[in-house]
Amino acid sequence: MIAESRLQLSRENALLRRQLHEYSHLSEENAQFRNELLRSRNQAEKNPAILQHLTITDQNLQPNLISFEEPNLHQVTTELYAINANPSHLSAVPSQTSVIPQSDVSQILQETEEEALLRAEATQYRERHAQLLEQYEKLNEEMKRKKIDSFETLAEHDKDAMKVFIELARSTEPIPLDGTNIGLFGLTSTGKSTMLNALLGQKVAGTGVGETTTKIKPYNGTKFVLWDVPGRNDEVSYFSMEYISFFKGLSRRLILIQATVRENSSMMKLLDEIGLHYDIVFNKFDKVEPEEQEAVKNQIQSEIKIIGLKRVDKVYFVSSKCPNIFPDWMVMINHLENLLH
Repeated sequence: MIAESRLQLSRENALLRRQLHEYSHLSEENAQFRNELLRSRNQAEKNPAILQHLTITDQNLQPNLISFEEPNLHQVTTELYAINANPSHLSAVPSQTSVIPQSDVSQILQETEEEALLRAEATQYRERHAQLLEQYEKLNEEMKRKKIDSFETLAEHDKDAMKVFIELARSTEPIPLDGTNIGLFGLTSTGKSTMLNALLGQKVAGTGVGETTTKIKPYNGTKFVLWDVPGRNDEVSYFSMEYISFFKGLSRRLILIQATVRENSSMMKLLDEIGLHYDIVFNKFDKVEPEEQEAVKNQIQSEIKIIGLKRVDKVYFVSSKCPNIFPDWMVMINHLENLLH
């Protein structure tokens, strides 16, 4: 019995020695990842907004009115020690074993900080405008009770409520955003992911049939930040102080369509009424037969007049899948880059 116990202890000791040996010989790649995470943690300590992971949430309305896709830092490394609650120490617990290239780590951390800073700014904004927020809440409750689901429905069935909303929206201050920030509006079918990748010159957004975007997500470029704003079936979700202040804080708003202005005319009318300019981008123009392209251009311009859109600045006819086919692509790029000056 004693011999068996000693043998068991010997085996356990051997296992412990092997584990200690493995732990003491981290590969150079994992060590670099580890240092990157530690530097990120140190930055986070200096910035309470990152540590707090503040979320823009309105408990009295629909939760997570503005939500963001959170990068999972556990997926950054393989066999890397996880960070304890005490940021100055590392625990000897291997994290998940999914690996991404080291070159992507800085981008993930940067996106996380970008989102956290916006959350912090929005939270401070809510605190500064508590009275205005209360008015928004009352209006939203009234619209939910009447089952109003879009700006067009609001304008058609409750003009008094529409006037109240417009007054609130016009008195809402923009959230300050650093640099040039461009919002990309539209349904998934309009090819937003391909547009994002083409505008940034790299694949940053997934594409594919059936893919949906439900969260606002920033993509950092060298000259501007692109914000992917999801299309919603329930537009009332946008009738909040946070969304309106975010829309007003954007440097530019691009509204994607692929066949007709009516695809997103309700959102355009909303922007019209709160005094925000925007550009219409007819994407996938390569799918229109060459002999029909001029007629389609005339149709879009005619729809803008018939619907009565007030604040359309530019209309571009492009193909984000094949950018060089149509001259409007470079015209649009030059226009966006000139926002920097």
